[in-house]
Amino acid sequence: MKKKIRPIARVFKVETQIREVNGEIVIKRESLSNLDLFWEPAVDVYEKDEALVVEVEVPGISARNLRIIQWGNRLEISGLKKETIEAKKLKFHRLEREMGFFRKEIILPMPVSVEKTTAVLENGVLTIVLKKAKKENKEIEVKIQKTDEESGGGQ
Repeated sequence: MKKKIRPIARVFKVETQIREVNGEIVIKRESLSNLDLFWEPAVDVYEKDEALVVEVEVPGISARNLRIIQWGNRLEISGLKKETIEAKKLKFHRLEREMGFFRKEIILPMPVSVEKTTAVLENGVLTIVLKKAKKENKEIEVKIQKTDEESGGGQ
């Protein structure tokens, strides 16, 4: 039986041991395994004049293996980085680049327009540009309804 190398699992195990020695509360990776979340790409989020830009490092992943979903002030990027056929025939001595399914959810720091979002994949970087939504600073007066007690109908 072939064992798949999961570099992040080894790192997590070492980090867990270090944190336990320091007396920190640690969530075991095994308890996270039911989430089917194996790795997360590095993400930068920055603001331009009229747009919010999200850059995601996804080297070696084609556009057809990526999915972007936007709703409200959330953005979800997911995809699959497939192993190369040649990799199955090799014996690795070091394997740090992650493979398999990933999912990254980002809470956006401001309201954005859902209809104006664009995405470009170039040189292993997925760039998502979200148009800022116009803030409404409309002032309204909220009327307070009277209860039976205030209108004299109480006891």
